[in-house]
Amino acid sequence: MNQLIEFLNENKIEYSIGIMKDNDFCCISKVIKNNQVVKFKWKNNAVDKLILNLQKRGIVLIENTIGKYAALYDIKGTNNHIYIVYAVDSHVQLPLTLLKHFRTGDNLYFIDTTKNKIIRSSAKNYNTKFGYYSLEFEEYLSKNYEKIITEIIEKSLPFINGEQQFTTYKNWSSNVNKLFLMAFFRNPQQIDVINKHSVCSKIFKNGYKPEFIAYIGERTGKNFIKGYKPIPILNVTKRNIVTLKSLVANIFIDGGVEAMVMLLHPKFVIGLVPDKHYIRMIKEQGEQTYMLMNNEQEILKLNKQIYNNAKFNNEDVIGIKSDLEEL
Repeated sequence: MNQLIEFLNENKIEYSIGIMKDNDFCCISKVIKNNQVVKFKWKNNAVDKLILNLQKRGIVLIENTIGKYAALYDIKGTNNHIYIVYAVDSHVQLPLTLLKHFRTGDNLYFIDTTKNKIIRSSAKNYNTKFGYYSLEFEEYLSKNYEKIITEIIEKSLPFINGEQQFTTYKNWSSNVNKLFLMAFFRNPQQIDVINKHSVCSKIFKNGYKPEFIAYIGERTGKNFIKGYKPIPILNVTKRNIVTLKSLVANIFIDGGVEAMVMLLHPKFVIGLVPDKHYIRMIKEQGEQTYMLMNNEQEILKLNKQIYNNAKFNNEDVIGIKSDLEEL
């Protein structure tokens, strides 16, 4: 077992030691001599190479249970085991399905607001970390959250481009609320705050994980947009709206009213207006199902607010290079 731990440390792989109970891994604080299970994340297509490398160190693995998202191996000559959870290079906060719309050619540009410098990256590699999410949770994110982003954008673009005279969004408020939950549990700073102040999180090694926060958020059904009216905002100018790593920015509208924007696409964002202000807007302008931005200077002002919001929180601003250069 010591040789295995040494191998994982050399490769800077995080691991947990525990036991298997009812086919689930349970982390334990007290080390036991027998039936230990070492859990760590690894790429599925690299497991065979891992087995060969461990064999060179005298660690022979025998298949116990092989599943779609994980595999359990027995360590030959011992009563100990290895539990491998399949993982990939995860996009920590903004998913690839969103980032690809902010590319300039094949590149993705962002402003590091701590240095006020434009940096070149790619949508595939920006803010990724191996094993930040498990393969199972990656698929769950794609099916239950990222799919919403894709559907909203696909509904909006034909209308923005003048190809359709109207569009409708199914389950609008509930889907916007789900995206706020996603932005919350995909934000490492928010997870750190929870773990810092939650007594219950101390039960878990290294505190709560994003997967657990997502599960609790869905179970409790918290309304993250309570007190706000979500409104589609369409950008029909040649200038593009930028986004930021945390997805949501606080802005001021109509002379000082605090609102929020969820930045999904250079031509489409979701505005969240306080209920009281929305009622006032209806009285003054009539019922609004969407807002149209057709003034390039207004887009520039919005982008500058987004930049200031990001700079205050020391996070990146992502966008089309020409729009970043104006900031």
